[in-house]
Amino acid sequence: MTEILTPEAERAAVATPFNPKDAFRSVIFSIFLNGVLPFALYKLLVPYFPHGSIMPLLYASAFPVIGLTVGFIRTRVVDAIAIFAIFGISWSIVSTLLAGEVRLALIWATLQGFVIAAAFAGSALIGRPIMFYLVRQFMAGSDPVQLARFAAIDKADGGRTFFIATMAWGLGIMIQTGVALVIAMTLEPATVLLANNVVNTAANIAMLAWSIRFIRTRLTRVGEQMAARAA
Repeated sequence: MTEILTPEAERAAVATPFNPKDAFRSVIFSIFLNGVLPFALYKLLVPYFPHGSIMPLLYASAFPVIGLTVGFIRTRVVDAIAIFAIFGISWSIVSTLLAGEVRLALIWATLQGFVIAAAFAGSALIGRPIMFYLVRQFMAGSDPVQLARFAAIDKADGGRTFFIATMAWGLGIMIQTGVALVIAMTLEPATVLLANNVVNTAANIAMLAWSIRFIRTRLTRVGEQMAARAA
């Protein structure tokens, strides 16, 4: 247990090197793939379909699907993040097909956020907070030693850090969805695709920055307390 309880082990389990340039490139690529390209394709296709047709929106959703597929081919794994992406894409496509009208399709598409928020809150309340699994995936990967260290620190913390973080994300997603719903109800359909992507990206960056600081601070303190008791 000594190896698990040392501050060095704790830091290895809860912190990874952060490269701002890589993060910036990733964010720009995400906006381009999931916002700019769908916006451009939608505007390009609208004149070729009857007024109010959902087909341009359906075709525009191809870009996130392509991005997810390429990611899977590169990594050969479907991770926790991909599960949410698949759910979002599936919801959007089904909503688009069932709505029959572009404005209604956009409104229905935003409602998935309330389902995701409920999933976050529900997972925390049953003692299986989603944030635990997401953070563990990034911090520990499939390394059994890192997984053991990560689990030991979470156990010593009593699961409180990831309970709070998961509930906070649930609340954040609910607020974010409310804003997206207003956008979907008021702006032009093509603008909705771009505006919602920008809003969602900004909100996710803010929540991610808070989460990194909150989780790292709390788990670092827990690791230090564990090391002190083991000394």
